[in-house]
Amino acid sequence: MSKINQIQQALQEMDGGKFQKLADAYLTERGFRHINSIGSVVAADKVRPGTPDTLIASPDGKFIFVEITTQQSSLFKKMKDDLAKCFDESKTGIPVDKINRVIFCFTGKIGTREQNELTKSCQEKGVMLDLFGIDALAYDLYEKYPALARDFLGVSIDTGQIVPLERFLTLYNSNKLATRLDHAFHFREEEITSLLEALENNINLIHVSGRAGVGKTRVALEACRRYREVHPEYEVRCIFSRNVELWADLQVYFRRPGCFLILVDDANRVSNFDYVVDLLQHQREDQRIKVVSTVRDYAAEKILDKSRSIGDFKAIELTPFTDEQVKEFIAEEYRITNCHFLDRISGVARGNPRLAVMAAEVVKNGSLSKINDVSSLYESYFTSIREDLCKEGTDPENADLLRVAAITSFFNAVDHTNDTMMGLIEDVFGISAAAFWETGNRLHELEWFDLHENEVLRISDQILRTYIFYLAVFKKKVLSFGTFLSHFFPKRRSLLIDSINPVLDAFDSENIIEVMHPHVAQLWTEFVKNGNEEGLLHLLEVFWFTKRTDTLVWIKERIDGLEPEPVDFAGISFAKNSDATPSPSILNVLSRFASAEEWDARNALSLLLDYCDKRPSQTPTILRILIDDYGFKFTSYLGACRT
Repeated sequence: MSKINQIQQALQEMDGGKFQKLADAYLTERGFRHINSIGSVVAADKVRPGTPDTLIASPDGKFIFVEITTQQSSLFKKMKDDLAKCFDESKTGIPVDKINRVIFCFTGKIGTREQNELTKSCQEKGVMLDLFGIDALAYDLYEKYPALARDFLGVSIDTGQIVPLERFLTLYNSNKLATRLDHAFHFREEEITSLLEALENNINLIHVSGRAGVGKTRVALEACRRYREVHPEYEVRCIFSRNVELWADLQVYFRRPGCFLILVDDANRVSNFDYVVDLLQHQREDQRIKVVSTVRDYAAEKILDKSRSIGDFKAIELTPFTDEQVKEFIAEEYRITNCHFLDRISGVARGNPRLAVMAAEVVKNGSLSKINDVSSLYESYFTSIREDLCKEGTDPENADLLRVAAITSFFNAVDHTNDTMMGLIEDVFGISAAAFWETGNRLHELEWFDLHENEVLRISDQILRTYIFYLAVFKKKVLSFGTFLSHFFPKRRSLLIDSINPVLDAFDSENIIEVMHPHVAQLWTEFVKNGNEEGLLHLLEVFWFTKRTDTLVWIKERIDGLEPEPVDFAGISFAKNSDATPSPSILNVLSRFASAEEWDARNALSLLLDYCDKRPSQTPTILRILIDDYGFKFTSYLGACRT
């Protein structure tokens, strides 16, 4: 049985309640808005008496009446009676001169004479008439609205990958792992202007690229909406991946004449984007087709290569928000105005609107402590990226892949031509240059990492860099933190700090410290054994928080062992020294304890005064530490400071 026959049979078998729901959905798809289903029971496939069955308010202040029926016998008489009721103000409460048109949706057939008589009755009243019988409905459901045929009739014409814009929003917002797309539009006016200008200038393919969560889909949707407002003749259809072949769906939706603006969301995840390119290249003379796609930065080059046969296309790259933009966005959308909440959310987001929304959703009705550990946010954020890698046949948590990714994250970039660096990696991590670059090339092929001039492997996404280092070193532990500490501290201290601080800020710091502790203790022992006091001071400056008590005891011993300086009170300056505290030094270590728990902070303050007693010449520096580090600030109450 053909699909048309299946649809017609299913229509004839529908009862009145289900058919009214279908008819209202059908009219909505045709562009009618503000539908009031008077004759339909809410949340049930049942009907109730009323005239008309559905009422639609027109923009001109008039009304559209809709009569819906599944009656087969005496259909024409039923339609005449319904029409008479529509023109009876005592039944509707609406004068005839306020009726713009009458629409009949029905599952039967009427003849030409009956159709002509109904038309004349409407013309005499100055009212337009639309008739959507079983044939018109069946062909429209088949050609234009297969999602309705699938949802209401159980007849599958397509795979559900192509949907109207409003349906796309509903599906997207229903995904628990996605952030909603119905927020107000913020900050991307320059990109929108560029995109719309390209569409107006007959560039039929535009790619919007950027990192996951940077707002690509929101920008593309806004552009499609604005373009449709100016060009209402264009139908907007959205394509999103269901991991099945797309070709048949494209033939179902775009074989007819018309103007189509197609949004392809996450083009890198759509099954065979070549089909979309082919559709553009071979559109007929009675068609005008334009495509706006979104694509993640790590997959952009692959999609751009597929597009080169088009010739003239445009690529627009979205950059992250600034911290101030993140704060303004969250303040407006969530009415979060507390500066501490906004600072924390912007710190978590690092310019990424999706992460900002995810964090705001967590804390909007709770406390700031709920996002002290954002591991669950990061896990959700990277879910789709892990899925992409798995589809490519790569396990993103594969040990070899994680090792190379984390090593590259640590160094920021790895230069293939730098023999010293490659030798260091082999000596420290036991990965040969050949093995490292085989895996590095795989990361580049997956477009997760950048490879510049086939020589330098780097990662530009700070969020991804933080997550990879956390995953490899602290969660999966495919690399030992002790390896980094013993081989790169203190000579490459800054690299270690740059890798560790974002991890401590984003994830469960207590668990991170628990992993660090034995390795810090081991290096401490080695420095003491070798008499390397400078190395130990470096260690305490950076990792004091892993051994708080031991650090304070060691410093007390050193201060107690100092010979007092001769005191020349006239020569002591009590002006605050604005210069940075020398590093490494006891004073620099003690300054770190300003952010510690109260007991440790009090002990550190006491040691500062003891040090001042032994080294009065350092009074200006100690004053700076007391004022700038230990002094009260407007944020001090967050640390539960006490007088």
